Amino acid sequence: MATTTLFSAEPLDTVKTTLAQQDLAKWQADRECWEETLPIMSWLSQFLVLAPVASEHGDFASTDGRYLYFCPAYSATLSDEARVFLQAHLIWHCVAGHLAAPLVTCPHRWHLACDHEVNSLLLALGIRLPYQALVFPVCFGLSATRVYRWLAGHPCPGEEKTLDVHPAAMGARGDASVPDIGLAALWRRRAHVAARNAPALPPMVAEFCAAR
Repeated sequence: MATTTLFSAEPLDTVKTTLAQQDLAKWQADRECWEETLPIMSWLSQFLVLAPVASEHGDFASTDGRYLYFCPAYSATLSDEARVFLQAHLIWHCVAGHLAAPLVTCPHRWHLACDHEVNSLLLALGIRLPYQALVFPVCFGLSATRVYRWLAGHPCPGEEKTLDVHPAAMGARGDASVPDIGLAALWRRRAHVAARNAPALPPMVAEFCAAR
């Protein structure tokens, strides 16, 4: 993954501007809405601490499996639909095991594959995807590994854009260069719990969680 600096100063220092507090409240309110509309998302969201951060990249949003980071200025530009989607998208990167990346020749293509995998699950859960969200209809339901191989035939993969920074790229902070195996295992157990205790899950999502 890219090694560009993702934060403007201290990586884990959350910003406390008025805008940051306003948008933090929006992300928290989205979680409260899930309590009534999609309990599985409400349950999963509690494991990520919301953290508004200053970033050199205005469109920054990502997660390291413990925190869900977002740039308040970026968040303020999002529609309600896009913001809800982005939070769900980052949560499911954790569930899907995307906190680390395999050794691949094209990290961007791997990010595209992971985004497709996650977004397919969100569609199955009934979460609306904004127009910018990445999905390859012909690959619906395929694993990230298979989508990555399929993308080898994409004529211009570099033109496909993502709405977040891949979780594995968070290692560029320097304090997380080695994947946290224990954290990845913890998210795998959460996926298994979700599969066992959420009978209302769509079969596609329940099967994915059980196979983690």
